[in-house]
Amino acid sequence: MPRPLTLVLALSVAFPLGTQAQGARALSDTSARIRGAAISDFNGRPIAGVMISAPEVKKFVVTDSNGQFALGLPAGKRTIRVSYEGRETQEYVFTLQGQQTKQIAVVLDVDADDLNPLVVEAREANIWRDLAGFYERRRAYGGFGHFFTREEITRMRPTRLSGLLTLEGIVTRCYQDCRPTRFTRGKLCAVPVSVDGVALREMDYDQIAVSDVAGVEVYRGVPPTDLNHSLVPTAGPSIWMGSGLSAAGSCGLVEIWTR
Repeated sequence: MPRPLTLVLALSVAFPLGTQAQGARALSDTSARIRGAAISDFNGRPIAGVMISAPEVKKFVVTDSNGQFALGLPAGKRTIRVSYEGRETQEYVFTLQGQQTKQIAVVLDVDADDLNPLVVEAREANIWRDLAGFYERRRAYGGFGHFFTREEITRMRPTRLSGLLTLEGIVTRCYQDCRPTRFTRGKLCAVPVSVDGVALREMDYDQIAVSDVAGVEVYRGVPPTDLNHSLVPTAGPSIWMGSGLSAAGSCGLVEIWTR
């Protein structure tokens, strides 16, 4: 059965329109702008032809060949709808401030039959805990680790997630309990693993069907220093607490995102 079309709308911090590209038209105090990009959840590539509309003010824009769009709208609460190849999402309400731009990231499963949207608020890339954040970190931190997209995972055909991590030198070893580990600088240490932002042990995450995995990010050694925000207040054996704490150490980090 085809999976529903997944949509992730992500709101970033608004910024003054004066920082926009040269040639952008100045807006009045009661005008605002919404802009962003549409990408595939399969490989992160841009999607052209996605319509972003505001029905109540009868305005719309279609993403270009780079997946980009920008739409000027009156300030205030505005309903936004996303359409693609005859399929539409429900409407979402965003509050737009005059003389400011709000950025949206649209992540689509273009092969799905029905729209079943997931709406999340975006924050900085280092704590953006969803698939949109995965692709943002892939752009920002690609030199620090390996980002396995669903396209790459499909091509590799691993039978279990542990098999995929073995390719990165991460092997589950069992003593008093079982943990994913790797050798780093001649020492064996545990590698923290999370699934959809929640820490899980190997015996738990390896139960996830590979077909349900949307992306895996594997950091080598100490992760980027600004990836230092934890989802929990105290450290645990497989909970990454940031590069400044011993739970991260120098063994890296694995984050798994599901569809």
